[in-house]
Amino acid sequence: MSEENLTQPIYRIHPGVGIARLGNSPDEFCISPEKPATLPLECDAAGNPMKSSDGMSDVTIKRFKDVEGRIKRQAARFQIYVYDDESPKGRPLKLGDRIKGGGNNGKLVDIQWQVYIANKKSSWYEFNATAGEHGYGDGHPRRNAKITAAEARQALIIDPGPQVVNVTTRRTARFDRGPSDTYAPVFPPPLKPNSIDTLGELKTDDTGRLLVMGGHGNSGSFKEGMGQPRIDAYANNDGWFDDTSDGVVMARLAMFSDEVQRVRYIDVEYPAWVVVGYPRYVPEILDMITANDVFMDLAIREFAYRTDLYGTAGTFSDPQHIDPNNIGALDHWKAGKLTWNPDYKPWFYRDIWTILFRPDEFTYLDNILAASNAPHNQSTRGTFDPEKLSVPPVTNKTALEKAKAASMAKHQSGQLFLEALEPTLATLDERLKDKLEGNLTEGLVDALYGDKVRETLRAAVAGFAESVQKFAEKIYGEEGLTNTPSEYLLRWKGVYEAAQVEEDKHKIKNAYIKAKEKLDDSVQKIVDGIYEAVKESAPVPAKAMMKALAPRVPFERIKKKDTPISIEESFELHSKEFRTGKMLGQRFEHDVEECTHDTYLTYRTFLYNMLRQEGEENQFRTKGNPNDRTTNLPLMPLLAGDNPLTNTAPQKFLRLTDYQFYVLRQWAAGKFYNEKTEGWVKDIDPYQPYKNWVNRTGRDLDEGVLSNVLGGAFCPGGEIGWIIRNPSLFKEPYRIKADPVFSNFALTAANASKYQIPPSNYVAYADTDLSQDTNFGIGMQPGDVTKQMALPWQSDFNECTTQDIDVTYEQWNVIDPNSENDTWAKLEQQIWETLWWPAHRPLQVLEVTAWNAGGSPANFQTLDWARGIPQTNAGDLKMTTEWSKLGFVVRNPYVTPQAQLDTASPDNKYLSVERTED
Repeated sequence: MSEENLTQPIYRIHPGVGIARLGNSPDEFCISPEKPATLPLECDAAGNPMKSSDGMSDVTIKRFKDVEGRIKRQAARFQIYVYDDESPKGRPLKLGDRIKGGGNNGKLVDIQWQVYIANKKSSWYEFNATAGEHGYGDGHPRRNAKITAAEARQALIIDPGPQVVNVTTRRTARFDRGPSDTYAPVFPPPLKPNSIDTLGELKTDDTGRLLVMGGHGNSGSFKEGMGQPRIDAYANNDGWFDDTSDGVVMARLAMFSDEVQRVRYIDVEYPAWVVVGYPRYVPEILDMITANDVFMDLAIREFAYRTDLYGTAGTFSDPQHIDPNNIGALDHWKAGKLTWNPDYKPWFYRDIWTILFRPDEFTYLDNILAASNAPHNQSTRGTFDPEKLSVPPVTNKTALEKAKAASMAKHQSGQLFLEALEPTLATLDERLKDKLEGNLTEGLVDALYGDKVRETLRAAVAGFAESVQKFAEKIYGEEGLTNTPSEYLLRWKGVYEAAQVEEDKHKIKNAYIKAKEKLDDSVQKIVDGIYEAVKESAPVPAKAMMKALAPRVPFERIKKKDTPISIEESFELHSKEFRTGKMLGQRFEHDVEECTHDTYLTYRTFLYNMLRQEGEENQFRTKGNPNDRTTNLPLMPLLAGDNPLTNTAPQKFLRLTDYQFYVLRQWAAGKFYNEKTEGWVKDIDPYQPYKNWVNRTGRDLDEGVLSNVLGGAFCPGGEIGWIIRNPSLFKEPYRIKADPVFSNFALTAANASKYQIPPSNYVAYADTDLSQDTNFGIGMQPGDVTKQMALPWQSDFNECTTQDIDVTYEQWNVIDPNSENDTWAKLEQQIWETLWWPAHRPLQVLEVTAWNAGGSPANFQTLDWARGIPQTNAGDLKMTTEWSKLGFVVRNPYVTPQAQLDTASPDNKYLSVERTED
């Protein structure tokens, strides 16, 4: 929606998608990070953030666990932003602010929040890699398929119903099993090892912001008997439930109206969404692809979010504005010739380094990379050194000024025209000699194509240039005629444009036309002379011969398409390019290239060539391919993809989003800015690239929150899965499309104003069960965004360490040479052990194993992060009870920040803390 020229304020909830996290501490909680790669925020029991001593900034937590070693839950925090003429990009709304809507003006006195979360995992389809991303087939099985009765299957959905809170009379509410005065909650029966009696609770802080807390990490099975509870698979386990969830967040503003001296209500523009995921054990290291990367890529390519980057060819200088909610306009835009802007320049530290910085961070989370990836670190000997990678091509300005001045002089003298036409003339010389041998005397060739013709052309062009100079004096006056090349080109183009319009206010149009005709006549005489010479001397008709002698076009066009054109067309083309100023403009561009030096081009090219491009998801390396560009090294990112498991639509390895790949392509080509050397940003710490992140707008908040969420691989993924790549999920960028039946207040704002009835009194009027299916056309219901994820979450979480990927054949993940007695295939089989997402599930971490008497570390050692929990089904079951004992990986608190910065990639940069020992 356009944010320009607003007359009626718009009220929106941010973040559009909030992230809460499980914890088994019954009472203590904190606030999920709202900036990339940062720690959660400390808060009091009401959810108010703790402030620094100067009261200017929020304080991050010191401990992730309570005194008994139980993990604190992390609350997703939501707030209202107002968009109006004063703040077209939005500003936070505060209690006591003036607001208006529905014909009323007044003071904001309260905010009513309605939240509805649910868990649909047990009723959904079984997860099987990429199957289902584009629709499920009739034969695809559901989880708990043996339960067939409609009411029984409905009981597989954990449905606590909606809850309502405000800032004045009802500041807390719980999504519990019951009993409830307003809703009939549905929860599973007693489970082992842990029953589920709640999906979480709500709180409002003193300023009216909403905090949504999820469950306590309980997972269990209702199955009884020998060997139960049991886990049999990484993603699908019948009989199991967990207390992750997702759902809709709605808000209503209460204002005391000046007009009627009563409370009146305004609904926010559209709901937000909350997702409750597992704990983020490595909060300060981002994934190679984050959920924000996916949301951004989708917004750009599907919703015309950044038409300055991606859009209709030829519109980048004046980007189109497409309303993402106007389906007709959006479809029309998408049906056009869309492309990435070839001239856009990203900023290095903001756009490029934040991607390149991530791979080295993974070396602190596993021994595999720590041992094998040392050359690819951020030190001066590594390939990710920002001091080299941040240097754009440098142009010698003194040399460029001289080169442009020389080009301008050649343009005035006609020499530039001759140089542009020379490939045509030279090619014609050679081809005529070959094709007309014996029919054209050597003297005739000299007469037609020698210096005489070239001098005639040069003089004709110089004469035209002199006329244009006189026309410029009439338009700009002698005082406006500077002698710089740039000004000269602008005046030249200005004269051409002035001669094309109907209203000839400078009285030059007729004179310009005469000068052009004189030039055209000179050129045409030469062309006619060529035709006559060929006609008299050639054994074939002249026109056919001239087509056969089609030359290549000049250097400015060779880089594009080498289109064969006739000699006459070549003369006409160059004449037009000369008159319009295009020829000189291209020459200036050539001068820039000649005077530009790119010291670190090879560094950038090496890294860019290592990137896995679209269509290469199943390639380990490009060895032996005609397009081999990686010197026989593995492609990056070297992480498991969406489907390294089955032979149906395999995607063995992860690749970057199109947007990430695009900005890196621009960077590799030297089209980028170093904002630090440009003086635009002064305080940049390359080893803490997000340190200065500030949420100035609601969209900043959206991006900051989602940067801490996994964006791939999705098998099934982390907090959420491949459903977030489906544009049908969204109403607009960063806003999930919600089913209005489960997102609107049961009582309209008008009726609420009339009857003054608390909305909590109306949640019992829900007369529609949560659906066991998905309807993208209507919108998402509570539980729809997370239902494809692993059940229970601990099983997939435990096993997503490394994956043995068969790299023998691109289209096969599973090879059975015995089926054809293919001994050769068995001999050639190659397996590569590949990481999944270590920023969520570390493999090995640094821990303190001995302490000095004064409390400082005496010894560090790298140990298995989840030691004692094997990567087996039995280990998956153990993880359902041991997950809260695991340590959190943070920046080493025993080393000063400056000491860490003395080495780009220090050995002790991150440390696992707060592990609960048995």
